[in-house]
Amino acid sequence: MNPPQILIERTAIDALCNPDNERHTAVAAAYLALMDEFEDDQLLLVAVSDHLRPYRAWNTLRRRGPLAAIDSLNVGRQHRRAANRMTDAVAFNHALTLVMCQRHKVTRMLTLDPYFTTYDDLDVQLVGETDDARR
Repeated sequence: MNPPQILIERTAIDALCNPDNERHTAVAAAYLALMDEFEDDQLLLVAVSDHLRPYRAWNTLRRRGPLAAIDSLNVGRQHRRAANRMTDAVAFNHALTLVMCQRHKVTRMLTLDPYFTTYDDLDVQLVGETDDARR
């Protein structure tokens, strides 16, 4: 049986991969705590493939660096169509993230974006400016 998945949202990926980001240290601390759980087979780390693409060297087969443990939730045309239908009320990146969470039954998320805290179906770990980033 697979352990539960936690989605590393686009804003957290950006802060993790960008040392100049003001929240890099807080996100790195939260991510390291999740890595401990990952290494103990307590959870799987996932992210939307479109959000990982700018940070991964897709032309290499070797997975290295901070994103190595994260599996991609591959976005298909049907996912984009569903997200586009939601964009009247939601930005496309938010809609795509929500669609991928729903389709892959992801209920936990690490993010910097307070938008996702409004959804009761998601257990959101929001890394803020004053957080110590650990639960």
